[in-house]
Amino acid sequence: MDIPGIRNSMDTALLAKSPQAVVDAWKVGQLLNARVVSAPRNGQGTVNISGALLLAQTTFPLKPGQALQLEVTGQVAMTILKTLASTPGASPPVTLSLPPQPQLLTLFQTGQALSGQLIPAAGSRQPSAILELAGQRVRVQLSQPLPVTSTQTVKLEVVTPGTIASLKILTPPVTAQSNRTAIAQALRNTLPQQAPLPALLKQLAQVARPDNAGIAGITGKSSQPGSPLPQPFIEQVRRVLVDLPNIQSVRNADGLKRAVSQSGLFLEARLAQTLQQPSPTPPPADFKTGLLGLLLSLLNLRSSSAATPGGNMPGQAQSHPPGHAGATAATHASTHASRQASTPATNQAPIQTPSLAPQFQQALADLLRTVESALARIQLSQLVSSTVDDDGKRSWIVELPVRAGDNIDLIQLRIDKDAKQKTQKKTTHWTVNLALMLDGLGPLQARVSLAGTLVHTHFWAENPQTAALIDEHLNLLQQRYRAVGLTVGALKAHHGTAPEAAAPEENLPHILLDEKA
Repeated sequence: MDIPGIRNSMDTALLAKSPQAVVDAWKVGQLLNARVVSAPRNGQGTVNISGALLLAQTTFPLKPGQALQLEVTGQVAMTILKTLASTPGASPPVTLSLPPQPQLLTLFQTGQALSGQLIPAAGSRQPSAILELAGQRVRVQLSQPLPVTSTQTVKLEVVTPGTIASLKILTPPVTAQSNRTAIAQALRNTLPQQAPLPALLKQLAQVARPDNAGIAGITGKSSQPGSPLPQPFIEQVRRVLVDLPNIQSVRNADGLKRAVSQSGLFLEARLAQTLQQPSPTPPPADFKTGLLGLLLSLLNLRSSSAATPGGNMPGQAQSHPPGHAGATAATHASTHASRQASTPATNQAPIQTPSLAPQFQQALADLLRTVESALARIQLSQLVSSTVDDDGKRSWIVELPVRAGDNIDLIQLRIDKDAKQKTQKKTTHWTVNLALMLDGLGPLQARVSLAGTLVHTHFWAENPQTAALIDEHLNLLQQRYRAVGLTVGALKAHHGTAPEAAAPEENLPHILLDEKA
């Protein structure tokens, strides 16, 4: 097996001798940390293992101070230790140690292959994680920090099955490069499926109206007859809209922070955090949670209407799950959705209108497709926001539906953190791009740059009257900047559009381009 500095494939081994007391304490499969004391001469060098200086025979060069991880592979006249680093520059395998677990230790045998879930854990000085194995969860100590901070399925090999068992992770570690490759592929898959949110928001607002909650609410055609949508589904749509932030709440810092938190961008991250809790509880509902609930209810509703004999339309159907149950659906969406779709809802007082069935089915299919596109849109923002460049530059894309009276406005945010500075003294540079459409004011964009306490702000309005209106109020913004201790740099209003757009699909990272293709 190769080790750093060796290119050819060979069976690398260290043959160690005395002091006998140290060697006798070793067990087959045991992992040892060693450090080279002297470079080999005539194939023999000195290594430090557990504070003891041992003479080692090797067929490859070593450098003084070089760290090695060794595995005891046999105990004969001379104990054989095998290095575990397999490729040049590769990190050694991660090993983990379990505290006494009677219900697990009886299952362990040296060399046994296992499969489990490894969940990163915090709150310990030593690298640690939560291991989910054979239906049990146990905190384990790691030989080195995990390369990723998300839950992963790993293959394990039992190294020592003693009172304190030692397991070796066989699954190749997820590197930054492999993570970027996975994100790039997900972006390619998601981009064709997504669509801007305004279409969905308009449909949901129409469905939620007391006077127009039927097919016309879905298709936008007032000529469509009747209102076949079940009342529980209409109420679910209203709950999703009620949970959206309003225009007053996003005018202050706390309200805007809460709106970003509930945008759906962090749903999976919160779900991952709940897995580390002794008694996991679903996270608070957010916009993505609500859409997942609507998705499952639409699948259920479509199945119910399709199963109605003779094309009869359901007058009322039970929706599953309600809006606030979507947090659980986020982790089991596909399974739960298929189960819901295969279970007809209870129909009450069916409307005998066979001619309406095709229109109803088409309307449901349109709304279902719009919800799926909106979920893909949120996922697109999540993927873009998960990308970190090698130099530390990062962007977050957030789209915030905001209630404004009977309308729903959409605020687009792009938050950029500049690359790491070469010197620690330089402050981090943040840039926030904002784009929104306001009734009576037209398209509006803004860019705020912050470096330390110095802030620069630019506004762009396509409507000249809007640009003039903003210009009249710049003094008020300047006063408020200074009131919180900021130094005001550029502060201008422009007629036109910003040099760069803030839409997610126009700010995809360069990883979508495969330079090696």
